[in-house]
Amino acid sequence: MDSKPKHVFNVTLQEQAAVGTPGALDQFHLPPATVTFLQKNQRAIWLFVIVAAVAVTGGSLYSAWHEHSLNKAAAAYDQAVEIADGPQKRAALQKVADDYGSTPSALWSRIALAHFDQQDGKIKEAIAKLTAVEAEVSAKNALKPLLLVNLGGLYEQDKQFDKAEAAYQQLKGFKGFEPMALDSLGRVYEAMGQKDKAVQMYQQYMGLTELGKEKKEGAPVHSFPERELVQASLNRLLK
Repeated sequence: MDSKPKHVFNVTLQEQAAVGTPGALDQFHLPPATVTFLQKNQRAIWLFVIVAAVAVTGGSLYSAWHEHSLNKAAAAYDQAVEIADGPQKRAALQKVADDYGSTPSALWSRIALAHFDQQDGKIKEAIAKLTAVEAEVSAKNALKPLLLVNLGGLYEQDKQFDKAEAAYQQLKGFKGFEPMALDSLGRVYEAMGQKDKAVQMYQQYMGLTELGKEKKEGAPVHSFPERELVQASLNRLLK
């Protein structure tokens, strides 16, 4: 009776299937040196084939799972948004945030929950939620400057003018948001009693939003009422 274990026999068959028997390799008209190399390294080649197959299969499965999760999260978020304002809507949004934490739907749910806190006058809670979201969003994300605008306003409401200043200074670096940042900084410096800095910010705003200059630089043109309000603040400070 053959004493060779069955599992060794099975592996040998698999290796031969992957690399080929000597006769099979001859049919490919490979150079003798290549045939010899393949025969001597059958086990290593077979293991490489297995690892490669597992990697490809695993990547496909992950991609399918990720897409499925995104779709489920989007559907859950859509359902939560359609609920009338109230405790049920907030609970649904919180569930999306908890269950699908790494998806855009969860991100938007957390922003919505922060806005509810803001509406309820829970400014510190709203700041905490938005600060956590802002820390996760990269500077290349179009959502970043919008979060900074929102955070700056919340810090102003909470009389945290130093943090509002930091948010608006960061906002200045985003194209198209510099006029808003300058106007907001002027307001913050006024609240902090730093008249000279407030004047400087307002003057920069007026220079940046001169008619025709914005069109040339590709920035959004500010309405005359906004400029008139800033000019009024500037006139008051220069008296």
